[in-house]
Amino acid sequence: MTVAVATNFLQTAQSLRSEFQQKNVMPIRLVSGSTGKLYAQIIQGAPFHLYLAADQARPLLLEEKGWVASGSRQTYAIGKLALWIPQESPTPNEPSIRSLVRSIKFRKLAIANPNLAPYGVAAIETLKALELYDQVQPHLVFGENIGQTHVLVATGNAEMGFVAASSVSQIKNGEKGILLQVRPHLHRPIRQDSAILRLGADNAVAQRFNEFLHSPQGRAIIRRAGYRVD
Repeated sequence: MTVAVATNFLQTAQSLRSEFQQKNVMPIRLVSGSTGKLYAQIIQGAPFHLYLAADQARPLLLEEKGWVASGSRQTYAIGKLALWIPQESPTPNEPSIRSLVRSIKFRKLAIANPNLAPYGVAAIETLKALELYDQVQPHLVFGENIGQTHVLVATGNAEMGFVAASSVSQIKNGEKGILLQVRPHLHRPIRQDSAILRLGADNAVAQRFNEFLHSPQGRAIIRRAGYRVD
């Protein structure tokens, strides 16, 4: 059974698979990529059984096109966005995203490509809500997905960036630079939907893993990884 999983959720999907396989000795392959790229692969016939997207739009499109098992599309996680500045920098006494972006000198600010990744859309919405977009637009660099965006910041190719809070949940302010979570009202919710694809409709492993994903045990793992759940 093969799962197409959005890059931001790969590590959590690996944890879910490990827990699931303790009681279910069934092979599960995880293939990660941007939500947009995985969507394109699915409609081109890629042999995926389950789709864990980073948005709601593309699973809905697949459902409308008849690529999804009836009634299987539902939200499995709600993503959190954070501004990450790995290098120590002089900061205001009460730092906020607006004050940091306006006070710190930087060449590049990384976000995920908004054409492919919902976290990129949320980053653009946040910058506009904070009236920062016009200031930073010339300095934006784009990762194909939120994982590549994380790498751009971690390697110093961008001094700061908007990343998935789940990917740096272990970083605390003062230990590895600055990490500020974006307040949810600054962007539309990053609701991440799952869907059993047509190929997985009669696949027992896909059915059972999807049930585990949405079970109390699965939801607890997702919450611990830094996501919200309904």
